[in-house]
Amino acid sequence: MPFITVQNQLYNALIEGLGQSSHTFQILQPAAPITPESGDRFLWSFLNNIPPFSLDQNYTQSGGNQLFSDYKGVLSALRPATKVDIKQEIGQENFENFVRYLQSLRPIPPANQFPDIFFNWAMVYAPDVAQQGASAYAAIILDPIGGAQQSLMPYMQRPPAPPDWVRGYDALVQDLSQAPRRAFEMRSTSTSSDVSRTWSSGRRSVLFGLWRSSESTERLSEHFSQSELTVRASFGHLLSFQTNAGAWYSSSALGTAYTKKGDPPWRSGSAITWDNTFGASGNIQRVAINLLVADTMEISVTARTLFGNQDQQIIRGNAGLGLWPFYNGSGEYGIKTTTQFSESGGTTITTTSSPGVPVLIGVNVLPIGRFLGYTSAARER
Repeated sequence: MPFITVQNQLYNALIEGLGQSSHTFQILQPAAPITPESGDRFLWSFLNNIPPFSLDQNYTQSGGNQLFSDYKGVLSALRPATKVDIKQEIGQENFENFVRYLQSLRPIPPANQFPDIFFNWAMVYAPDVAQQGASAYAAIILDPIGGAQQSLMPYMQRPPAPPDWVRGYDALVQDLSQAPRRAFEMRSTSTSSDVSRTWSSGRRSVLFGLWRSSESTERLSEHFSQSELTVRASFGHLLSFQTNAGAWYSSSALGTAYTKKGDPPWRSGSAITWDNTFGASGNIQRVAINLLVADTMEISVTARTLFGNQDQQIIRGNAGLGLWPFYNGSGEYGIKTTTQFSESGGTTITTTSSPGVPVLIGVNVLPIGRFLGYTSAARER
């Protein structure tokens, strides 16, 4: 059978065995180990990445569509209801110094705390504008868009603070250690390959073959997928990790932008519009709502097929790149991948990961309207 059929069977077996929904789930290939060294920023980058319209995702940290940058673009195109110029009220130098102070706070506070924080800060560093600055911030935050634009300031002034989320690596490790054990099994002879009723209607953006970056139509990949396959997968702990975006994000402001297509709040003449943000070709059509994370993986793939000696060497040589189904190379942060070929015509691929090392194997995805709590009928045209 074609490799895509096997991949579809994997998807169905995984969501059934691991308790995921075909209306939201997306497999991450290759799966991504997260270490203390990569920490919060690497973890958060998966929440920042806007998922493709696909049952699978090949994550690239440095590229792709990013929620934070697209969100900043949206706010730059919106017109606040209040017309208070905070820089004019307190002076450019005081504004820059106050934003630098906000950048030093952990976590960076939301805009609704700015009036009190500014007053206390200004009483020490700029007492002449303490009261009028606090009053100006209080007026600004009455408007969701104005408040959201001010919340972004610590993330924009150079050097900008990186986008953050409320919970990070330490919380993930703690939650994962308490999560239950889960497992699934796939058999090519019996597991359904029908993914037509999934959230992407079966559409895929990634389809590797037997090893990472190989073509699914490559000779050895086709030979592998046409054999009788069995996948047995267990995870010592399995967790759906969820957190909220940091102070930079305002669901109220983004919701206002989503439900109102014209001016206001969208500035007439802006290059960033409702259509190229939320429309059919927009850059914020969906978001990742949580991450499926596992540790202590034990994945065994058995193929009832015979590979010749030369083909065995090719497969072993590419095992370091990572083999199907999660494409993690041997030695990759405690992950080990081995291949075994029997003379009777059996091939076994085994992938294991270390206890306590989180490995991201998927994300759950929602359309932006559902994420914001709206339906298409709720939009004002």
